[in-house]
Amino acid sequence: MSIQALGILIAVLIPTFYAQADSTRCPEASRDNTISYEVLETCLLNNGVQLEVHGVVPMSSMFVVTYRNPNNFFQSVHLSLLGSSPEMRTFIKTLKRHDVILVKGGYQNIPAPQKHIRASDISLVSRSSGAPHSDEYTYEALPAEILGMKSFIGKVHAVYGDGRILVVEHKDLVVPVYVEAQWSAEANLLSRGDKIEINYVIQEGPSRPVHVNFDPAHPDALKVLHAVTADHGKPKTMTGKMIMFPKSPIVMFPVFAIDVDMGDGVLLPHTVLSFTDVELFKKVRAKFQEAWDRHPETVRNYRNKFINDALTVTVSGTYNMIDPLQANPQLVITSLDDIKIATP
Repeated sequence: MSIQALGILIAVLIPTFYAQADSTRCPEASRDNTISYEVLETCLLNNGVQLEVHGVVPMSSMFVVTYRNPNNFFQSVHLSLLGSSPEMRTFIKTLKRHDVILVKGGYQNIPAPQKHIRASDISLVSRSSGAPHSDEYTYEALPAEILGMKSFIGKVHAVYGDGRILVVEHKDLVVPVYVEAQWSAEANLLSRGDKIEINYVIQEGPSRPVHVNFDPAHPDALKVLHAVTADHGKPKTMTGKMIMFPKSPIVMFPVFAIDVDMGDGVLLPHTVLSFTDVELFKKVRAKFQEAWDRHPETVRNYRNKFINDALTVTVSGTYNMIDPLQANPQLVITSLDDIKIATP
């Protein structure tokens, strides 16, 4: 993707307020293309910091927020959020993805690569209007399922900290993996969306959320079954159910994609767009929206997105996966005819 194409994508996707920093956005924490955790904690202890809710899974006691550089949309870090009182912990469970909150507090002394904020105060800045809410969703997989197995095939959700922080998805459950140093280099080569098999043991603590470690006694504790970057630049024709990620503080309109079956129960969203033709991109969104609106009765909540079971979409385009932390692989099209939507 060229710099020009990236500029077009930013212009049509990202709200302009991300360039408007104030003291509670803690712009000073971002220096020389890195984020200083020390400076960020100073902001948290003083005026507090506006953070975006990344994910809330009450049954797993998993609450993750995002600090984003207000002057560079693509620079961000995830942090775990802990409440300092029963009332605050109850409030955290009511949050949903893309809510913006003002958090005051400091880091909890936990020996983990990902920082944990022990919040002394949390207030709601803005509520996300369209995101699925955890209370409205029944998980297919449960933490007890992880406790009862020794391995599973899933996909990479995130990789941070030079491979020391790995988050994987088993069906619809997000599972943190504490990566020992002997596997960190291998884990650091993974990309979001990679299909992997892990053999693991349960980490003794914390008990919630359940953390796992690679099994030191297994010769293939981490096995890559499909690397998404291997398809970058290739022409691809792919089919899947139509899905929609609702608009949010990050993206100013709904993003449509297709959920592609990668085998072994692994479903991987692929967004559909044009980088260089803004008018074509608008027509793509309109085509998806029109089909979606004709079948509202078959829309269902699936954790962080909506799926329309009535709509099967086939897309022919060029595969684009250039960044290991890219939200989803992309199918870049050149014509509206590259999209075929099958309806009942």
